[in-house]
Amino acid sequence: MKLPSIEGTVIAIKSDQKEAKKCYKNSLKTKRGVFVVTTQPPREEGVTRAEIAQERRPKPAEEVLEREIGGKRFKLGKSLGQETQDQIVEVIARHLDAFTWSASDMLGIDPDFLGHHLTMNPQVRPVRQRRRKFNNKRRQVIREKTQKLLSVGHIREI
Repeated sequence: MKLPSIEGTVIAIKSDQKEAKKCYKNSLKTKRGVFVVTTQPPREEGVTRAEIAQERRPKPAEEVLEREIGGKRFKLGKSLGQETQDQIVEVIARHLDAFTWSASDMLGIDPDFLGHHLTMNPQVRPVRQRRRKFNNKRRQVIREKTQKLLSVGHIREI
């Protein structure tokens, strides 16, 4: 169960349901009439949302070492001992066929097992959505990704 704390953070409680309900009820009693208002700090001029998202993206906890195994590049933590690194490389090399680098590497997956179908009511008339406009760079990326998925058979035109 997750509860708001007085400091404005979120507290996670891992216990049985009875104890969680008891804690939740106690938190409601102590915070009556208290409102927590949070605001986002103003963005600096020239800072894009993509740059902010890049800063928030998780980063490795330590320095990494790139190793090539079977023609593919893997990243291993530098703090691992040489013996441990060698053991990991051995396991990865043994099971290299379990990793995929692109959609074309997943040809053996049955589409009936892993597929998405839209369930639609045949009595409802379809509604045309408004056209979404993208800049040239995004359109090119969308076109490339769509073509890649079409070429390996993960999607099809209906």
